[in-house]
Amino acid sequence: MDTKERVKRLLKGHREIKQNLDILWFQIENFSGLSDDEAITALTFSSPDGEYVQNSNISDKSGRIALMYQVLADSEGKELLMGMIKRYQSEKRELDVFEYCITLLEPRLSEVITDMIINKLAWDEIQNKYNLSQTTLARYRKKAAGDITKMLEFGWGSK
Repeated sequence: MDTKERVKRLLKGHREIKQNLDILWFQIENFSGLSDDEAITALTFSSPDGEYVQNSNISDKSGRIALMYQVLADSEGKELLMGMIKRYQSEKRELDVFEYCITLLEPRLSEVITDMIINKLAWDEIQNKYNLSQTTLARYRKKAAGDITKMLEFGWGSK
């Protein structure tokens, strides 16, 4: 996704992105690893790594399965948690940079866009607060998108 599309996504979905980050953070804080069913499913569809032994007694197989279960549950749980943390950090950084760029806009534009995007005021409220027409608000939003895109192209490139 190029920078312009990222900015459009952030302008349009700021509230939803922020909510998703809060939910992801809650999941990270309350992560308790894989459930028994998830670990058993992973074991069911995995192939054994060790040598195949035909003449093994039952207790040996049970012990090996129990050890495999514990190792798998721990490693899969850590992998899942690390993926969630990396995703959170990446999305949080993107949102923080975006919000910082809003503060770097021209003062009047920054105030209006802050109220529109971060403070989530309705367009009617913004129109009354700043004595602006709907057309001017739309122009402000478009100008902010262009200015933020230019700022972010330095950091993100034109990916």
